[in-house]
Amino acid sequence: MSLILNILLFSVFSCILLADEPIPKIISQAVGLKGNPKTQGVILKTEADLSKFLDLPVPDANAKIKQLLNVKEINFTHHMIVVIQGGECKSGGFKVVFDKFQSTGNSLQVLWKLQAPAADAFVTQALTYPSLVLLVENFKGEITFKQIIDVKK
Repeated sequence: MSLILNILLFSVFSCILLADEPIPKIISQAVGLKGNPKTQGVILKTEADLSKFLDLPVPDANAKIKQLLNVKEINFTHHMIVVIQGGECKSGGFKVVFDKFQSTGNSLQVLWKLQAPAADAFVTQALTYPSLVLLVENFKGEITFKQIIDVKK
């Protein structure tokens, strides 16, 4: 009987220790900020990160991101900002679309797509850098980005 109880207790505590960190919830999202042709995504976990990313002083960077995301406050103790960047596109009309978060253990993968404009759409004939900004609950583990490519038949 005690062997079964020990095995049961060990199983319960092992599951608690090895449990995945919960997938963060999205609080707000917006199109915008500056895009970058070299990086798929950026994680901003502090006011200093945000200030450096926007190349603005902290108060101005905070005001700009709160206005963009239409929120009253951002608490970097509980929140982080995820910026998904689609890279350089040959024209306007491209859009970054968040698909989902995928969590394994202590790592989080941000899955996203780059949506092209319709073939007959009127678009700006200039290089563009589409991006999407997400305000989400903080995640302590490693975060990576993966673009999902739609293969149309």
